[in-house]
Amino acid sequence: MDQNVETLVAEVLQIPAGMINDNLAMQDIDVWDSLKHMELIVSLEETFGLQLSFEEIVSMQSVGSIKQVLKDRGAVS
Repeated sequence: MDQNVETLVAEVLQIPAGMINDNLAMQDIDVWDSLKHMELIVSLEETFGLQLSFEEIVSMQSVGSIKQVLKDRGAVS
């Protein structure tokens, strides 16, 4: 499932999949702005069939934190 998250992040941000790792954060890449962040959230919600809370959305500042929220929700292992 981690690979699905990484692939989705790469597609939404339109960056090479090789750039995606758990440490990649919003502040590290210019294209990951607030608009792209919301686009990413919508894609995650649609892909994993869940609705994220405001607190979860705000906490998703890196690929690792996205995976952690999804793991906490039981969406990924």
